[in-house]
Amino acid sequence: DEYIETAYSYEKARWLHLFQVNKSLKLVREMQQRVEDTKGIVLSSLSQECQELAVRCDCTSLSYIFALPECYTEARRAIIALKTWLIEDTKYTSFIQTSLKVLDEKYIEAKKIFELGKAHLSQAEHRADSFRIQLNKAEQENEINEKKLEELEERLNTKERDYLSKRLTFEVYEDQLKKMLKAAEDKNDDIDNHLSIERFQQEVKQFLKELPKLKSQMDALQGRIEFLKQRKQELLTMRTEYRKLNHDVQLALEDKILKENEFDRVTNCRQVIRNIYKCRATDDLPQKIFYALPVKSKNSGEDYNDDLSKAMRLTSKYIGRDWSRLYWQLPFYPLRGKEEVSKDINYIDDKYHRGDVYRDQATDVLNKWRRFHTRAKLEDLIQALRYIHRFDIIQIIDRCILKPKRLLHKEQEEIDPRKKEIEDLNRKLNRLFEKIHTGAIKTHDTS
Repeated sequence: DEYIETAYSYEKARWLHLFQVNKSLKLVREMQQRVEDTKGIVLSSLSQECQELAVRCDCTSLSYIFALPECYTEARRAIIALKTWLIEDTKYTSFIQTSLKVLDEKYIEAKKIFELGKAHLSQAEHRADSFRIQLNKAEQENEINEKKLEELEERLNTKERDYLSKRLTFEVYEDQLKKMLKAAEDKNDDIDNHLSIERFQQEVKQFLKELPKLKSQMDALQGRIEFLKQRKQELLTMRTEYRKLNHDVQLALEDKILKENEFDRVTNCRQVIRNIYKCRATDDLPQKIFYALPVKSKNSGEDYNDDLSKAMRLTSKYIGRDWSRLYWQLPFYPLRGKEEVSKDINYIDDKYHRGDVYRDQATDVLNKWRRFHTRAKLEDLIQALRYIHRFDIIQIIDRCILKPKRLLHKEQEEIDPRKKEIEDLNRKLNRLFEKIHTGAIKTHDTS
């Protein structure tokens, strides 16, 4: 922006100097007219140099004698102003060249930073997308694990109750067995007591076999439950990590937008300075300025909404990449050579790089054609579209522009069916009055 502002200030200074040159030259041209109009020049209207010369020469009453020195004075001022303008113009050109070099360096640096920002954003998005896939799988797995966890906890509770019951029974049986063995040692052992001891011993052995199995089953269930709980905890950690990754993506996106805005700003500044330098380097700047002006209709009753302007807008919208082929087929009056047409196409092709390129190029080239072709008509555009076989655009023009006009004329004729007869009669009367006015016939001949 600072380069553009400085460029504009230079440009303003240059045009002020040029204005001073034109003013001085205008005074020189008007000097003779002032002599003739005033029949002698008023001394106060002369420049300070000529007034001092008149006083030194004691010739204040014949001020018209100083017309030639006045012209020389004004010419000298014009030359000085022109010299100043040329010097400033040379400085301005060097400033533009220096600015272009600096902006080219800034452009390369801003582009590199912007590319790094895009790469950083792409990496952050890729990490977030990959992690999101893992998180989705973990979420699905967690839904299944939740059901498994409930089932395993129920089974574990059942196993714990069974184990506790059998453990208590085992301890009771073991105490009872010890008492029975002690009683058997104190008194004579009978058959019933012996059978009871054997039965209790078998029950104790059975419990000794079952309790370790139950314990191992409980441990296995507890291990699986702990594993599922650990997976659930990992899922919570993954959710936290995913939120962090999303935050990183948002920061990378904001950073990329800032770098892109800076890159666009430098690009726009660079393009403006390039356009200024291109205009200064060209030999046909007045011609370019003239042909870049908006086209105004030569007919006072028409505006930018006439049929040709509407057709040009429709053609620009739908022509696409065929705009250059269309320009080759458009007629020109006065004629333009192939080299000039090719130069126009190359200039417009290099001019646009962003946006709706084909539409902008077609709009520019059709405006240029309308300005170059002093007899531009809607039929010329339709004929050129027919040459390049773009009948689809011709149909659109016919449907949107020509057909409504035909319907309007038809409706007007239907409203006044004798309109044509009345117009014919008016034309005959006008011809008759013209003959009377010119004396070709006299009034008594009309009876």
